Amino acid sequence: MHKNRPFTRAGIVRGQTKFLARGRWANADLMLCRVAGSHWVVKDFSACPDPIKNTWGVWMVRREFNAFLRLAGLDGIPAQPFLVDRYAVAYRFMPGKTLRDISPDVLTREFFLSFESLVLEMHARGLVHLDLRNRRNILFMDNGRPGILDFQSYINLCFVPGFLHRLLKEIDLSGVYKIWNNSRPDLMDKARMDRLFAMNRKRGLWVLKGYPMGTKGRRRGEE
Repeated sequence: MHKNRPFTRAGIVRGQTKFLARGRWANADLMLCRVAGSHWVVKDFSACPDPIKNTWGVWMVRREFNAFLRLAGLDGIPAQPFLVDRYAVAYRFMPGKTLRDISPDVLTREFFLSFESLVLEMHARGLVHLDLRNRRNILFMDNGRPGILDFQSYINLCFVPGFLHRLLKEIDLSGVYKIWNNSRPDLMDKARMDRLFAMNRKRGLWVLKGYPMGTKGRRRGEE
């Protein structure tokens, strides 16, 4: 465990904390914590059933932490990640709203070009996200730039046969272009539009989803 982590689980209890999202049976709770004057997001599997949190939860925490480390320094990727304990990972809060929660009118061509560029930089570091069609995973930050959240579905290309790399990268880029086309088609050029349509014709090959193991169900606390 990192000896210089900014706070422990006890610090979460003492700090000012609110839930951003309650997890499902095999998903983490997402919390916004104010500790020592700074805001952090904590992704925490400790509320899951013991068989889940001690296997899937521990693995997912370490896995997402490793993704953040690999992408460290990219503007729009959660910064300063650390392991709170074996069940939770934390990172600096990125102020903004998800694309699901804003009007498309505020989105500019520069935003989408930056989004595309961020995805290409992520690919250059050997990762694909695979859930970029979900607008909850894309942040319109307060500085007007894009951010990417939730690396639950990512794949490290180092462990994938080379002939699949192009397809997996296209899955990510199709997410960028789908959101662009659905939000502001007036700002999208023909070349990218044609590329989106070509990618969509291959979607029968894309079986990877953002909620593995049937985790897309009722959230904790819901009746």
